[in-house]
Amino acid sequence: MDSLDPVEESRRLQERYARLSDDELQAVADEGYDLTDLAKQTLQAEILGRGLHIQLRSAPTPPAPDPATSDFGPSDLDLIMAHRVWDLAEARQLKSILDDARIPSYLGPDNLDNLETFKGSFDGGVDLKVRYVDNQRALQAISQSLPPDSEVETDYVPRCPKCHSPEIVFQSLDSRSAANSALDSTFNWSCDACGHHWKDDGIEGEA
Repeated sequence: MDSLDPVEESRRLQERYARLSDDELQAVADEGYDLTDLAKQTLQAEILGRGLHIQLRSAPTPPAPDPATSDFGPSDLDLIMAHRVWDLAEARQLKSILDDARIPSYLGPDNLDNLETFKGSFDGGVDLKVRYVDNQRALQAISQSLPPDSEVETDYVPRCPKCHSPEIVFQSLDSRSAANSALDSTFNWSCDACGHHWKDDGIEGEA
C-alpha cells in the first residue's frame, strides 16, 4: 500500500480541523495520544491560530476504580481543588455541572461523593475536588456553565473579607463631611467569627 503524500495529508488535516467547532477540537485533543505526529502538529497549529488554551493529551485518562470490584477510596486518587464552595446549594450546582460532564468530584477533607453526607461547616469555604487529569476539563465545564455575570448564590450575603463568615457586625460610622450621604462616610465593621476589623464605604463595596 502506498504511503500518503505528507503535503496532501497536511492539507486534508488543515481543512478538517478548520471545519470543527472549539468543542470538537477539544474532543479531538482529548484523544491526541492516538494521533499521528503530523495530525498533532496540524491540530496544535489550528488551536494556536484560534487562541484557544487546549492541551493535547499524551495518554488516555485512567478509568476511575470500580467500588464494587476494588478497595476504592477517593483519598487514593490524585485530587486537586476545582472550586471552593460556600454553601450546600452552590456545591450541589457545581457538582451537577461536573456530573453532566462525566467528571467525578468530591467534597471537603473527607472527599465525599454524596454531598448530603457532608456534616461540616462552610465557614471559610470547602474545596470541591476532581482528579488532577480532569482539572482542565472541570474548569472549562464550570466556566461555560457559569458565565462571569452569573451568581451561584440566589441571595446576596455580606461576608467578612478575611474569613468570609457572614457573622459580621456594624460598629460605627465615621462622617467625612457634612453631607448626609453614605458616600461621604466610613463604615466600621467587625467579624464575630474571627475578630477581624475593617472599614469601607458600605457593606456592598467591601463585598
